[in-house]
Amino acid sequence: MWEQTINICSENLRANILFKKTRIIAVILLTFFLSACIPVGDQEVNTELFKSKEDLKERAALLKPGMSIKAVFEKIQIDKDKFSRMSTQEVQMSIYGNSLVQGSPEQLEKFREKLMNYEGYSLPYKDVKGSGSLGFGSLRVNKSGYDLKLVLIFDKGKLMRASVDGNQQVNQDDDESLFNVLLKRGTGVSF
Repeated sequence: MWEQTINICSENLRANILFKKTRIIAVILLTFFLSACIPVGDQEVNTELFKSKEDLKERAALLKPGMSIKAVFEKIQIDKDKFSRMSTQEVQMSIYGNSLVQGSPEQLEKFREKLMNYEGYSLPYKDVKGSGSLGFGSLRVNKSGYDLKLVLIFDKGKLMRASVDGNQQVNQDDDESLFNVLLKRGTGVSF
């Protein structure tokens, strides 16, 4: 009987050791999995309209001040409906760099009248690739690419200014809580 007790204890001991080894292997595999790079989601806006950001800049360079609205859109080969109409404040920011204007009431009225003659259009062009790596409880996201927009300003129907504005080179790292990322993604996981 004593021998049977020893055998039972040693079987329990072996099972316990095997269970501990299995947990250690599971933790190692989980750590390896969580440190792997994962796609985070790319952001592409109007990438079908241009071959590259250089193509966007080349088309903008073809536009010369004084061209009519119709000639501008024909030259860049993009329908006017693809562009967003800019507000008066956006046009002012694009031309003058700020939205604050100081002066006498007469000067301000002349400036307002001049500004009302302007018509602005913008077309966003964005290609940002994202990748991430998981850590314990966090997600490190690296985004790279560019976030640009083609801006066209017309004065009384004639092109005054064509420019490519925005961030020429996006290279950004963000740390996000894994819990928040899962909630944003709507995976259906409830905590």
